[in-house]
Amino acid sequence: MAEEFDRYVSFRNVEWESRTAEVFGLLQTHFETRSSPFWDYFLKQRSIAHAQGLDDLRVLHNFLPTLKDILEDLKDAHTLHKLEELEDRCM
Repeated sequence: MAEEFDRYVSFRNVEWESRTAEVFGLLQTHFETRSSPFWDYFLKQRSIAHAQGLDDLRVLHNFLPTLKDILEDLKDAHTLHKLEELEDRCM
């Protein structure tokens, strides 16, 4: 059996999983309030990505410019900061 490949080996000790979960936790309010029509599309794409074996860090990376724009429009500086911090450290 082939050894499992960890594409995040360079992210050791940066806690990318918990940072990614934190960003999704902050986005949850926007998902629930449907503060943008984008969220339904984003969540559908997230489900597709998960079905393909991709993780949430990859999902955030794929939609990074759009997420930044929407968070700026929504004046959600805290979530935007956490997303940019994640980008700087893990993407």
